Order: sequence, then structure tokens, then C-alpha cells
Amino acid sequence: MVRASGVARPAEPARQAGHALGARAAAAGAGPVNVRRWLALCAYTALLYGLLPFGPAIGRAVQASEAGRWLLGSGAVWIVLAGVVATGIRLRRRAASATAWTLAGAAVLGYALALLWLRAIRLERVHLPEYGLASALAWWALVRHVGDRGLTYVAAALVAAAIGWGDELVQAVTPGRVYDLRDVAANALGAALGALVIAVWRAEAPVPPIDPRATGSGSA
Repeated sequence: MVRASGVARPAEPARQAGHALGARAAAAGAGPVNVRRWLALCAYTALLYGLLPFGPAIGRAVQASEAGRWLLGSGAVWIVLAGVVATGIRLRRRAASATAWTLAGAAVLGYALALLWLRAIRLERVHLPEYGLASALAWWALVRHVGDRGLTYVAAALVAAAIGWGDELVQAVTPGRVYDLRDVAANALGAALGALVIAVWRAEAPVPPIDPRATGSGSA
């Protein structure tokens, strides 16, 4: 842009440096709340709660099938390993920061410990993807209002964990179901790991420092 006097206006520092985080915030965080995103989260929550009376029958059917036993057993391990490889490739291509790699390591460790913890009753491993998806839908709804930042991922995990707690409260009054603190913890763990995976997957390369000379601030 040019002033009326014909002197060029110095470009803003964020624009001059190609500020990646600023661009992401403008694209993902700016704008009104999208009602359809909240409706998607509510619909998923209603589905989880609506299936509660049929949970035992669904669980028996899954465990009786060969595919279900594989997914709840060694298949879960292979799925996590495939996710590790895909995430590692993505972070390498994006030249992600050391923080992103550290968070990725924390996610891998978290899933490994979760699978070990839930190995006695393998059907309980389903809590991890169930509430990982709830966390993703919560993040998808929140990011348009809060912006793409750390607080959004924490809030998404808390919303999904609250949905998981509500799941157990509904079970307390559902015939044939019981309130289980172990399941509350598994739901919260699935929610936290889901938010962590989203944060790692969206990690960008570190933003380079702004050169004052490029902005024209150092010129006479």
C-alpha cells in the first residue's frame, strides 16, 4: 500500500514475516460460533447416552466376533503404532518444534499405559476412541470461538471428560447398568489423549524471529 505522499508504508511485522500462527488463528479462531458444530457434538453425546441400555449386548457381540477381539486386543496396539508412524512423518515434514515432539511422546506413552491399564477387561479400551472423538468434536466447536491455542485443547478435553462423567451418571439410573469410577477415569483419559493427539497433529514449524530490518524500522 502507498501513502498519498508516495512514500511506501512499512509492512506490518506479522505480515512481513509470514506469521504462521497468526494465519492459523485468523483462519480457525476468527468468526462466529458455528451452531452446526455444536449440534454435531450434541448429536454424538445423545448417541452415546442413547446406546447405554444396549451396551452389554453390543459388548457381547463385539467380543464374540473375531474382528472385535482383534481390535480390542493386538489390533489396538497396531493401530497406535500406525498412528505413531503417521504422526512422526507429519511432524518431520512440517519441521515441527521440540515441544511438538515432546507432546507426541507423551501421547504415545499415555496410550501405551492406558492399553496396559485396561488389558484385564479389554472391552473397556473402547472408552479411549469414544471420548477421543468427543474431544475432537468439542475442539472443532470451540476453536471457532476461542481460537486455535492451548486453552482450546484443554477446554475440549474438559468438555469431553464432562460428557464421559455424564455417561456414568446416566448409567446410574439405567436398568442393568452401574456407575463406575474406573469408567469415569477411562473416559477422562480418552478425552485428554484425544485432545493431545489433535494438538500434535496440528503442530506447525516454529515461527522465525522477525527481522527489524525487514520491517523498515531500522531505516532512516
